[in-house]
Amino acid sequence: MVSYRPLGRTGLNVSTLSMGSGGYNRLGQTSDPPLTEPEMHRLVHGVLDLGINLFDTSPGYLEAEAILGRAFQGIPRDRFYVATRVVLSKFDEERGPVLMTPEHITDSIETSLRRLGIDAIDVALIAATETADFGYMINEQFPVLERLCQQGKIRFLGSSETALSDGSHAWLRAALPTGKLDVIMIAYSMLNQSARHSVFPYCREHDVGVMNIFSVRNIFKDPSRLKETIEELQRQELLDESIDPKAPYDFLLEDPEIDTLVEAAYRFVVNTEGVTTAVCSAVTLDKIEQNIHSIARGPLPEMHVKRIRQLFGHISEPVGN
Repeated sequence: MVSYRPLGRTGLNVSTLSMGSGGYNRLGQTSDPPLTEPEMHRLVHGVLDLGINLFDTSPGYLEAEAILGRAFQGIPRDRFYVATRVVLSKFDEERGPVLMTPEHITDSIETSLRRLGIDAIDVALIAATETADFGYMINEQFPVLERLCQQGKIRFLGSSETALSDGSHAWLRAALPTGKLDVIMIAYSMLNQSARHSVFPYCREHDVGVMNIFSVRNIFKDPSRLKETIEELQRQELLDESIDPKAPYDFLLEDPEIDTLVEAAYRFVVNTEGVTTAVCSAVTLDKIEQNIHSIARGPLPEMHVKRIRQLFGHISEPVGN
């Protein structure tokens, strides 16, 4: 039931639903109740058996890298791909953006390799604040990553974004034209669709793989969270007052071929031209299997897609969490 797509020009053929170890659950480390490590291992093995072959993680997701590494033991390396972060800059309340040294970058990759128990990271995703010194990154930090690629420790370079603050994707819009990124991780959803105009055209033209986040999160699972967000956008005069905050997507749920907003959200995202895979951070196999089933139902009817774009297509705020 799982379908696969090329991750841009990398040559990696990845599942249209991928497994995230971040989000609210951190692979089950922070879920309610938390999973035990054996339960996390069973989750990873079950996900692999469902056909998902791309796993997203980060040194910042508590012990997720190490837990994944132990879960992968004994699994043939050609059955899974791993994307993890490498921090180039982070924001300090007192000092502002703090840039990592070449030594920090190298140590980060070496540590991730050791924790994951693999010889090469398939996709190293840059983590950087959009206000950092872009010139320093390109001239001083990227060569370090390129050397690690030449050494075989990284297969492909990509970049994430600070989705909680960069709703218009300023960082990725600056980084992509350098031509150094094979993959991006971006927040795109039924509510913030700005990437469809500002980023995806470049990715399609230059064959850059797209890992999508914020496809669902809480906003399409929790009606109260969705209501609060719609009301806030209306207060900012960014959404029409005629939209009912209690039922902004009611036209979708009136369709007997759409069961839930979560299903609609995945179908909308995965069938947007330019998106390769949607990252899912659920920690139960039944939810993951349901998401696979939702994607397998294919695109939303065109009339619904047009209405979603008409009502919300202009939003570029950091919403959707």
